[in-house]
Amino acid sequence: MEPVPLWDSINEGEILNVSFNDFRRLLEACGFTFQGPRGIRLVFTHRSVSDPLVLQPLRNQDTKPDEILNFLDIARKYGLSP
Repeated sequence: MEPVPLWDSINEGEILNVSFNDFRRLLEACGFTFQGPRGIRLVFTHRSVSDPLVLQPLRNQDTKPDEILNFLDIARKYGLSP
């Protein structure tokens, strides 16, 4: 899924079964940069956001719903969008 339609769907509450690869593209479209792995977690940073976003894909390669909600809180707080 492209970043903008994914952004729209997660803002409407559709946070289950989101492909981690699609979510990663959304993060990058919002200005996050992949910094590398930290163990089994993946670290993303944004120049405007003080704390890194640390994510861990589920075994089926989906994104954890709580991590999507955390990202949405950060995006709203800092005015980020794709």
